[in-house]
Parts: sequence; structure tokens; C-alpha cells
Amino acid sequence: MSTRTVKERWAFLIVTGFFSAALFILALGGCASTPPGPGPGTPDEIQLQHYEMLKSAIEAKDRVDALAALALFEADIFRWHTNSLTVAVAITELLSLTDAVDKEEWASANKMLIDLKSKYRRPQ
Repeated sequence: MSTRTVKERWAFLIVTGFFSAALFILALGGCASTPPGPGPGTPDEIQLQHYEMLKSAIEAKDRVDALAALALFEADIFRWHTNSLTVAVAITELLSLTDAVDKEEWASANKMLIDLKSKYRRPQ
């Protein structure tokens, strides 16, 4: 083997090592944690307001206002900083609640709303 080939291999290994280290450092810098924000159990003021609107509409047995509040509730769920499985479960629960409101089954809707309250509780 010639000396040139050995030097080229060492140069290649050194450049590759530095490049890998640089990528590793960049990857670590880019892995910031998810910013705190609205989510299940950590609602912001808008989510709390929408929850209260929905609660009032269900207690008043007002189908139109309840459906409007449910649309806002759905938009809140899509703003959550969480994984897609949690969002899918919340949307499924919301669809059940929407169905109960649409059929004007107020007792059932109220029970479902109480079950959803844990997702909209004020942080303590």
C-alpha cells in the first residue's frame, strides 16, 4: 500500500468524525422540548371559556349553542401540544358528546361533559 492511500484514509476518517460530531451537536441543539401550552389537563383561558360555554349550553338544554361550543371545543383539541393518540381519543369522545347533544339527550351529554372535565380542569 502506498503512503498516499493511508493518508487519504486517515483524512477521510478524520473529516467523517468531525462531520459526525458536528451533526450530533446540531441535532442536540435542535431537540428542544415541546413548549408548554394548552393540552389535556393544562387548559389555557380560551379553553376554559369554551368549556364553560358548553357547560352552560348543556345545562340550559340549548342545542344550537351547545353545537357551537362543541365546534370551539374541537378547535381547542387540535391546538393541544400532545401526541396524536391523545387527540384521537379526545375527538372520539367529542363525537359521542356531539351525537348526544344532536339527539338532545341532555342527561347523557351532561355525564359525558363531566367525564371530559379532567381535560379542561384548571392547573393547580
